[in-house]
Amino acid sequence: MKRVVVLGAQVPFVRGGAELLNEELVRQINLWGKERQVVAELVQIPYKWYPETEILSSMLAWRLLDLNESNGQKVDLCICTKYPTYAANHANKVLWLVHQHRVLYDLQGTTFDQPTLSTRERAVRDALRASDRELLAEMEPRFTISQTVTDRLERFSGLSSEVLYPPSKLAPFIRSGQYGDYILCIGRLESMKRPDLLIRAAQRVPHAKVVIVGTGAGDYARSLAPLVRELGLEDRVKLAGFVEDEELLDLIADCRAVFYSPVDEDYGFATLESFAAHKPVITVDDSGEVGRIVESTGSGWVSTPTPDAIAGSLRDCYRMDAAELRALAEAGYRLSTTITWERVISQLVENRL
Repeated sequence: MKRVVVLGAQVPFVRGGAELLNEELVRQINLWGKERQVVAELVQIPYKWYPETEILSSMLAWRLLDLNESNGQKVDLCICTKYPTYAANHANKVLWLVHQHRVLYDLQGTTFDQPTLSTRERAVRDALRASDRELLAEMEPRFTISQTVTDRLERFSGLSSEVLYPPSKLAPFIRSGQYGDYILCIGRLESMKRPDLLIRAAQRVPHAKVVIVGTGAGDYARSLAPLVRELGLEDRVKLAGFVEDEELLDLIADCRAVFYSPVDEDYGFATLESFAAHKPVITVDDSGEVGRIVESTGSGWVSTPTPDAIAGSLRDCYRMDAAELRALAEAGYRLSTTITWERVISQLVENRL
């Protein structure tokens, strides 16, 4: 029996794309391994990023962890994902990088960073970046979940990597239904995802309807309902909150298009989920992998991240009939069919055992 561990850095009570990806990876390896005597399990350690010295503590916690065996049995392969899981000690590690700790790199000095850094905090960041590069350099080949993550790794750490797109866990169940009268937005309600841009854009397009699926716990999430009321959009914008997968599949199937405008997104499952349903995507030019994919396939609209520009995309979307919308999304649909767990497991597991 071969044993595989997938490593995850878990912020307690927070579940996002990375957590769902790790769980699905374990499930898929176990399905694949049934007839091959391979089993997988998810190993997680709580992660805290503040104060910044806690990041160093998290990295050291993983570094002190020896995963070469457990309960007297050999662990044959260790799959590392988010920072700082790849610090773990193992003789056979493979990297499938979701992202590094972004505030050390592309988010440093932006509105998503601290306004000021102390001398000690700057020193801690320098130490974290140096150790990060050393840990990542230990593993070859290196895989990432997107070209955006690969580009960041090359730019900030000088390390090459290969893109290995992950499929959505919903992919086998997604269907194409009607092209309804609403634009669907899927994702956590946080400032980096920017669903407020869609709400403000909808105000400028009198016939536009919006359904926003997702939850959030901070001030930003709590600001959306008052914003809808302030703009007088209670009859056209629905904040649906959390929905079960069955309802989400129905919403994807029957929407007109999917809106997704995160800041420099690592990947973005909503993009490929939309394409799998033959639905185009409305996004913006600083959305990272989302904009890259939409632009390369031509299966949607990419504008500047302003309500006025997004309103222009909405008007274009509502002018098109169902046949035109389906044709627009065709190249994206074809891309979605090429992203499979067979390829992921071949690269991460089969070639390493």
